[in-house]
Amino acid sequence: MLGIDRFRRVPGLPVADSPTHPDRTAPAWLVSLVVHVVVLLGLALAGWQPIAMPPQRVTMLDPTVEPEPEIVELRQEIDVADEPTTQVGGEPDRGLGAADSFAPLPAVEPVVQVALPELEAAAVEVEVTDALAADAFVEPFSSLGGAQGVGEARVAGAVDRLTREIVASLDERPTLVCWVFDQSVSLAGQRQEIANRLTRVFDELGVTAAGRIHELNNLVFAYGKDVTAVTPAPTEDVSQVVAAITSIPIDESGIEMTFTAIEAAARKADSTKIDGGRKNTLVIAFTDEVGNDQQVVDRVADFCRREAIRVFVVGVPAPFGQQSVRFRFVEFDPRYQSTEQWAKVDQGPETFYPEVVQVRPKDAPDEPIDSGFGPFNLSRLCAETGGVYFAVHANREAKGRVRDGAVAPMSAALRYFFDPVVMRAYTPDYLSTAELDKRIAANQAKRALVEAARAAALEPLEGATMEFPRQDDGRLVGLLSEAQKQAALLEPKIDRLHGLLAKGLGDRPKLKPDEKRWQAGYDLAMGRVLAAKVRTEAYNAMLASAKRGMKFNDPKSDTWRLVPSDEVSMAVVGAQVAKQADEAKQFLSRVVADHPGTPWAKIAADELAIPLGYEWKEAHTGVNAPKPPGGGGGNPNRGDDKKRMLAPPKPPRDIKNL
Repeated sequence: MLGIDRFRRVPGLPVADSPTHPDRTAPAWLVSLVVHVVVLLGLALAGWQPIAMPPQRVTMLDPTVEPEPEIVELRQEIDVADEPTTQVGGEPDRGLGAADSFAPLPAVEPVVQVALPELEAAAVEVEVTDALAADAFVEPFSSLGGAQGVGEARVAGAVDRLTREIVASLDERPTLVCWVFDQSVSLAGQRQEIANRLTRVFDELGVTAAGRIHELNNLVFAYGKDVTAVTPAPTEDVSQVVAAITSIPIDESGIEMTFTAIEAAARKADSTKIDGGRKNTLVIAFTDEVGNDQQVVDRVADFCRREAIRVFVVGVPAPFGQQSVRFRFVEFDPRYQSTEQWAKVDQGPETFYPEVVQVRPKDAPDEPIDSGFGPFNLSRLCAETGGVYFAVHANREAKGRVRDGAVAPMSAALRYFFDPVVMRAYTPDYLSTAELDKRIAANQAKRALVEAARAAALEPLEGATMEFPRQDDGRLVGLLSEAQKQAALLEPKIDRLHGLLAKGLGDRPKLKPDEKRWQAGYDLAMGRVLAAKVRTEAYNAMLASAKRGMKFNDPKSDTWRLVPSDEVSMAVVGAQVAKQADEAKQFLSRVVADHPGTPWAKIAADELAIPLGYEWKEAHTGVNAPKPPGGGGGNPNRGDDKKRMLAPPKPPRDIKNL
């Protein structure tokens, strides 16, 4: 700094930073800066060369390098998991069609649910194989997987349709079919029919399966109170299968371990190896009752679902909302008297919880009619394993009411039948108990219906007095008062049922469109209970009005008769009862309109045909005329003594254990 100061103070030289003397060296600085920049740029550009771009090329990949995936890869992707599943439905290992809905409209929450990966059309190759003859089978029967209540008039029809299922299974891989037969007396004739039919079925399979490498093996089981493996090992010999079926003896114990037998067959099949490879397993059971071991259905269903074993049942339709039904038994054994008898057998109900409120008296109960489905637990087992329940009844194609004389031998006395296609929209909830309880609790209308159906039957005005002879006014009033006591005892029961159902009115509109079964059930129950309530209170009101005095128009009349009438007089029964009469008609009419061709509509129409009110009619019965003296005598049993000396007839069969 000192040096600089001295330099700036040299005499005679200008001061650089003086404001009065501008810096004359500034142009030199600029020239130097420009020179340096030019030199640097020259050095930088000296080694620059233009970069040559390579020519663009297009590479064509051979599409045959990567082969398209075969259809078998799809099967690996949807193979059955080793872990058990809680999902109700068919096993995807059975093919893409196994879980297709058989309903005309798919349900929001289908019973059979299968998740499939999205596939591009170009990624699937169709392999040409030996096709079935067009006149032999219309469609793969596996499209019915999980469908319940498939109606048939004869067991042979069910067997023929099962043939398609066996063919579809053979197309996939070797198949083991377990034939499981009920040994009861009532199914003896059917077993022979099935054996004869299977001979034809196996012939058809032999023809249609010509050239296939897959094999069909068979096991035969029989059950009554015990379970027997009729064929100890799988066999391909058709004659052995038919002989095994025809050799099954009758079990007269009356005990049917249906689910235990199905489980035994499934476990035997699961442990059986066919050529050391994978196989399909079908269990096909034949029965005409519900079974005495329904408590093990969860265990059987879990095992069969886990091991991908599909269960099919050829059974009977369950009576709508009822457990037992009359059965027409015609003797076939020459050791017994050739007679016809009516037995009582358990073939229902079609639901786990009751859904039908019983409001008819014992002397005029609801007639047993077709529910459209089989017994609940057997149908549920089929649904959970992707199988099918066949509801077989020889009168299924009958038009109108089936009389006792028209009931087919060895069949239940069901009076009416309904179109299975229509009934598929009313399939019961084939769910676990926990899931079913959860859904019922979520809607008060469902809960109210179940609670009301669980209550004891009303038996309204059972044996109600409808005729009141007048010997004098005092005795007439006594008869009227006695009749009122029955109505007084019944009214609290009806009020309780009505109160239970009324709790569900708020949730009735919340029932989903696909919950037709619950809609029809609730409306029918409310309509019938209201109708019973109106009839009971109208009956009581008519008796009360008669006690105030009535005059005969005909001097010969001596008896008052209470007869049904379409008129519900507000003046007699009151405004509230008259309003309830209108509500009852509205509920019942809605069932008829919204659910045509169903058991609910049939019962609702019958209920609407019964008048809700009453009216008095007078008659002459001669109640006050003197009675003739009694008498009689003689021996009405006179006859030929020689007839009583003949050999005693053959004993009839005890049908309590059919």
